[in-house]
Amino acid sequence: MRGSRGKEHTTIIKRSSRKSHDTFHGGAWKVAFADFTLAMMALFMVLWIMGSVTEEERKEIVSQLNGESIFDGQTLSPITQPNGVGGKIAVTEKRDRSTPKTRQDKPQPAAIQAAAKGESLDEVNQRSQREIEDLARIIMKITSAYDAQSNLKIEIVPQGLRILITDDRKREMFQRSSAILTPFFKRLLTEFAPELNKIDNKIIITGHTDATRFRDQDLYNNWNLSGERAMQARKVLTHAGLDQSRVLQVSGMADQMLIDPSQPLSSANRRIEIMVLTRSASESLYQFFGQHGEKVIKPIADRLSQNN
Repeated sequence: MRGSRGKEHTTIIKRSSRKSHDTFHGGAWKVAFADFTLAMMALFMVLWIMGSVTEEERKEIVSQLNGESIFDGQTLSPITQPNGVGGKIAVTEKRDRSTPKTRQDKPQPAAIQAAAKGESLDEVNQRSQREIEDLARIIMKITSAYDAQSNLKIEIVPQGLRILITDDRKREMFQRSSAILTPFFKRLLTEFAPELNKIDNKIIITGHTDATRFRDQDLYNNWNLSGERAMQARKVLTHAGLDQSRVLQVSGMADQMLIDPSQPLSSANRRIEIMVLTRSASESLYQFFGQHGEKVIKPIADRLSQNN
């Protein structure tokens, strides 16, 4: 009995290790599911867009992504050019390198247009003269409606229709010594714009001042003032609907062409002149300055006269 009591008993407790399943319930599957959902949403959006636009619109989207335009073979240049010039998006003409540039890419004068339509130059000039006479009558009607006969003079000259818009004692076209157009004359020019746009004739806009001189001629003078007034008239006309391509020239002549030289400070000298050119007159300017760097009018006219 003593021997058994003297023995030490060792109790061994076995504990079974419980395997953790937390690794199988982590957050990685949530990220994958989110990516899958996003991809499905993007696919749905693509399918919806393709189903809601037309074939032409899809082509335009693809061309814009490629930096091209399907209209008129033009391509959009980036805002910042490789040579550092930037600030505006320039639109340049895209050409096939295998096709050389010809004169057909340039605006054609009336001589070529007349030959294409089977008309002679005399017929084109006569039609242009009739259109100018009709325009003169319409301008006179608008002027009468505004009771502005004293502010407007119209002359039909060999070069076209000459419209003179002047000041008088009751109305000033511009604020004194500035290029701010008064509301009355702004409305008048706005009425002229759609009528000027109906005929396909080039237009010259010229500003004139009286002989009043500024104190500091180097800082600001009548050349600046007349040019700014002509530009303001062009701005009003184009905003009212006149096609910008119709304006061939905008210039200022200061006090060099006074209507009333005996009274150089007269209000009649402060004016805007709009010259609606005949086809022959506008082509004479192209011949004088050169159309896109080439004097092409006279050789074409000579060739047509030889053919006749």
